[in-house]
Amino acid sequence: MRICKAVLIFYRKLIIPSLLLSAALGFLGSRLTVDFTLKSIGISYILSGPLFHYFIYEVRNTKEYYFYYNLGLSRLSLWIVTFAFSILIGLVFILV
Repeated sequence: MRICKAVLIFYRKLIIPSLLLSAALGFLGSRLTVDFTLKSIGISYILSGPLFHYFIYEVRNTKEYYFYYNLGLSRLSLWIVTFAFSILIGLVFILV
């Protein structure tokens, strides 16, 4: 349970900026094409989740990895969680 709470704390910083960027890219894509679909938001979320992970945790807040490492999460496991959640949330948008 402690690991799940740590993962949720970790991913909370990523979900809102990723959703905003994917929505903006989805609307921008709809301006280039005629129709707007949630599929475009889903595809862009799959790409923007790891992108924000890189910018937030690798570039800006590199010291926060120590916090998660002390909770039992390595850098590799956090990257795996980011990819898994990005694909899962992206597929929800794509399949809806």
